[in-house]
Amino acid sequence: MQVALDGELAFYQQMVDGITDCEVVRLDETGAVRTWHEGAERLYGYTAKEIVGRPMSVFYTEDDVRDGRPGFDLRTAAENGQCVSEGWRLRNDGTQFWAACTLTPIRGAGGTLYGYVRITRDHTERREQEIEMRAVERMLDAITDYEVIRLDAEGLIRSWSPGAERLKQFTAAEVMGHHVSMFRPEEDIRSGLPDRELASAARIGRFEAEGWRLRKDGSRFWANTIVSPINDESGELIGFVSVGRDLSEKRAQEQLVQRQQEEILELSTPVIQVWDKVLVLPIIGTLDSARAARLTEGLLERIAAEQAEVAILDVSGVPAVDTEVAQHLLKTVEAARLMGAVSVLSGVRPETAQAIVHLGIDLGSLRSRSNLKEALQLALSIVGATTVAVSGD
Repeated sequence: MQVALDGELAFYQQMVDGITDCEVVRLDETGAVRTWHEGAERLYGYTAKEIVGRPMSVFYTEDDVRDGRPGFDLRTAAENGQCVSEGWRLRNDGTQFWAACTLTPIRGAGGTLYGYVRITRDHTERREQEIEMRAVERMLDAITDYEVIRLDAEGLIRSWSPGAERLKQFTAAEVMGHHVSMFRPEEDIRSGLPDRELASAARIGRFEAEGWRLRKDGSRFWANTIVSPINDESGELIGFVSVGRDLSEKRAQEQLVQRQQEEILELSTPVIQVWDKVLVLPIIGTLDSARAARLTEGLLERIAAEQAEVAILDVSGVPAVDTEVAQHLLKTVEAARLMGAVSVLSGVRPETAQAIVHLGIDLGSLRSRSNLKEALQLALSIVGATTVAVSGD
């Protein structure tokens, strides 16, 4: 019988000795160390000769010893059947590590306390990761002007920030596990746009777009969204992070500015009827492609409406005539000719004439006059009007 018992004890000792990633030791009823093995030596840096017989308080920090923590843990284990705790523990060299400890009492048949089994694991790395994770969570919680959410590889929502709740009005419980397309208009879903955006982000490393998004109440807002893939250490896609913000106000302001600019362009290129079948288009300021197109469109509409025969293009307010400006003017003249109107260029200053010659610009058969007075006289003669006095330049 004794031989069998000794064999079983040897088996368990071998099993404990084979555990090298944590400490499994036996303490007596006072908390003194009675067994020691390779895993404990690796964790704490003590050899069996150095530690056996010493109290377990040597592993606690001075603050814990002063507060009576070792005795408290032993009493808790004896009274409750187990004591599970985490805290700083000391190695032989004085360095600290974050330990997860489990104390379990050993009792005889009559309930007599013979000692304890203590299992200790080093959770320093896990604790640091948890601290970093909590720091990231607090940082995300502090961001209320942006939506920052995590998606899995299928596009299902796995995290929800206060900024996301503020932006879209959904609580975390209402969105967790749902596909991110739940915030998109029906037309986007039908076209498969959300999935294509995720695929693009996974393929090129980043995807940014603007478009309509939906709030919980069904209202729309204009959003900017940036989606970036999350890959594991092997490069395998494990999810996405999506950052969004409400650009509704900015978009409304941009649209307002655009409308105002269009109105200003309309005002800055008025087509004036100065005589029957004679129109004047005073051009003031820089003439770019967008403005030139609007100018031509407006002039053609008035030629058609007034059945004009002559259109005077007054460039006295144009600061400089370069190749681009000249090309715009020539296109306008050609379009007017197709509508049956003759064009007259007025306000050509000496420096403008020199610039046109220097640039080698061919104005073709376009008639020109140095000032508006002479251009009007030419226009009236073209339409066969009775000679009238024309004052002013």
